Formats: sequence, structure tokens, C-alpha cells
Amino acid sequence: MKSKTATLRSQVRRATPDDPTPWALLLAADGPRAEIRKYLSRGELWLAEAAGQVVGQMVLLETRVGTWEIMNIAVSDELRGHGVGTALLRKAKAVAIEHGAHLLEVGTGNSSLRELAFYQRFGFRITGVDTDFFVRRAGGGRLQKQNGIVLRDMVRMRIELASQP
Repeated sequence: MKSKTATLRSQVRRATPDDPTPWALLLAADGPRAEIRKYLSRGELWLAEAAGQVVGQMVLLETRVGTWEIMNIAVSDELRGHGVGTALLRKAKAVAIEHGAHLLEVGTGNSSLRELAFYQRFGFRITGVDTDFFVRRAGGGRLQKQNGIVLRDMVRMRIELASQP
């Protein structure tokens, strides 16, 4: 049986122009850099900090009227399982609600088993699959593997905010 890890005390805040861009975390969750730059320039960058260090990040973007999407989210490897990701999701939900959204969306890879479980535990539901999303993005390049599974498809998920307590 897996032991429960202690929740880390972290604070989530919107990044300021003075904050360095957390490229290592952004690239750990997505790539290539040019794609990240596109949504980073239009979205909101949020940082999770603990003991004065950035330990997580997410990029939120209003994709349609009433719908916000988590375009990128990542937590430092050594701090996964300590509540940082949950704190980021709570902030994403709060920000979307503050802006009058009724839906919060996220996409993740078909081979990202830990992330699929994490989002569903938070209340996200699978709404569709963008078949061969990562194949198209690779443009004939080598496909990545996670958990022994080829990363091919984007699993689309969402949570309805109006019905949430």
C-alpha cells in the first residue's frame, strides 16, 4: 500500500513581468517552445511557490466565451504528490469562475496515465479524443513513449463550473 505524502505549503500567484519564465517546467509539460510561446503570449501564467522557489506553473487561456483552458501545467518532479498540482487546479477553477466561465478544460496525452487519473479525481470528465494530435505535432519526427505507450492522441477533458459546489 502506498503511503500518503505530506501536503506541501505552497502559494499560487499570477506571474509578473519581473518573474523569469519557468521554461524547464513549461517544456516538461508541453513542447515545442514555439507552440508554448503562442499560448503564453495570450494567456495568464500562474506560479506555485514554496519556500521562495517556483515549484509549479500553469498557463490559463480563455479559449471561447465562458470557457477557459489549462494550456500547460507542471509541478517539479520531486514535489509531485504533495498538493501543488491540486493547488494549481483550485486556482484555475477560481480564476475561471471569477471571469464568469462555466467550463474549464484541459488536454493531456493518451499515455499520461498519472495525469488522466489526477484530473478525474479533481472532477474533470473525458469529453473527446483528438486522434493523432501528437503525431501531427511531431511532423514525421519520432514519437515519445510514456508508461510503455506511444504518445499519439490528446485526451480532452472538462469540468462544469456552474454545477460545482
